[in-house]
Amino acid sequence: MTRKSFFGILLSLLLAVQVVPAPARAAAAPSYTLTAEPSSPGAGGEVKLVLQGRDLADVYAFDVTLSYDAAKLRFKKAESGIAGMSTDPILGEGEVRFAHTKVGQTAGVSGSAALATFVFEAAGAGETGVAVKELKLVDSKLNLTALHPDAKAALRIGAAVRFADLGAKWSWAADAIGYLAGKGIVGGTGGGKYEPALPVKRGDLMLMLVRAFGLQAPAGADASAGNFPDVPKSKYYADAIAAAKALGIAAGDGAGFKPEAPVTRQDLMVLFERTLQTLGRTLPKPDGTELNGFADKDRVAGYAKASVAALVKAGVVKGGAAGIEPLKATNRAETAVFLYRLLTLR
Repeated sequence: MTRKSFFGILLSLLLAVQVVPAPARAAAAPSYTLTAEPSSPGAGGEVKLVLQGRDLADVYAFDVTLSYDAAKLRFKKAESGIAGMSTDPILGEGEVRFAHTKVGQTAGVSGSAALATFVFEAAGAGETGVAVKELKLVDSKLNLTALHPDAKAALRIGAAVRFADLGAKWSWAADAIGYLAGKGIVGGTGGGKYEPALPVKRGDLMLMLVRAFGLQAPAGADASAGNFPDVPKSKYYADAIAAAKALGIAAGDGAGFKPEAPVTRQDLMVLFERTLQTLGRTLPKPDGTELNGFADKDRVAGYAKASVAALVKAGVVKGGAAGIEPLKATNRAETAVFLYRLLTLR
């Protein structure tokens, strides 16, 4: 049975069975808590939300919806430690729905049990919370109980890494830089500085992409062999470029990859789109009008137009006061913002 068909059956069950009003609270009435582990994660770190039930009575299946702040938390996965089958989580705007059922003619869970564990990534600093919006329980006799328990967890997400040279001028990029630095995707240049105005080298961009998306050469490929002729094996970015080349992301120009050259904005966009294609993630299909609002649209090279248009439509690239500026070298601040948008693309 596929997950899709199972989810349809389980939803039909949850909607079709008799709804029994929630019992009045008593000493032995079931109770539910939502616990964050840890409750104070750092930006970029993971946090687990565990839905725990106590004094349960014959829980055969459940369907739970959590609400959360999508600006500060990014959903990653959900699972249940109870034997049975789970649905694929359904994501809404600031909500995630997850269902699980036991299988066969067997009694439901009674007593205390961790019904479900939700894993989120802390995406933004500050105080926030997660709450159970709705909980439906089905017993082994197919009676359904609909609940709205007061189960919530408070979180305090630590500030991302900060650099001393990101003042008011670079405030628009500070959060993205801090987020990426916290995950080890970008780093400072020493002395607590990031130097946001420095142009990004093509080799460094490939290293960022490899770190950000965990890119690896295909199985059996030698990460250090078959690289571009102008990429010395001794360079810190050599393996990253070799992996990107093997995956078809880094194509070069026939003579080499020019790893020490600044990456232009249009080449950055091409490399971004190729990365998403490699990962099997598709961007919204351009309709040909995305670049009409930019005065310098005709300066975009033919090989880059589709990639630029796709990233503009997806909101990864917004252009600046001067337009797309396709031939401009991308600095470290701009690259961080573009990469952050790519990583948080939904």
